[in-house]
Amino acid sequence: MTHQMKNLMDADLSEAECMVVDVYRQLARTVEMHSDELPPFAKRNALKAMAALWQVMNGLDMDPGQVYHLGA
Repeated sequence: MTHQMKNLMDADLSEAECMVVDVYRQLARTVEMHSDELPPFAKRNALKAMAALWQVMNGLDMDPGQVYHLGA
């Protein structure tokens, strides 16, 4: 997976950083679209993982937005 991605500061992200961004976005989509299908422990832990990845996204200047509507 080699694709170019830039952050809000117009800096290129490394391949590893791009992969983490992709993981965050996929997890956010999954929680937003399918959280009602998850057992309570899975939803709680997915939200905890999102909170940790949100910090990474913020540190990469990727503007992760707010996730309060997901229960985080």
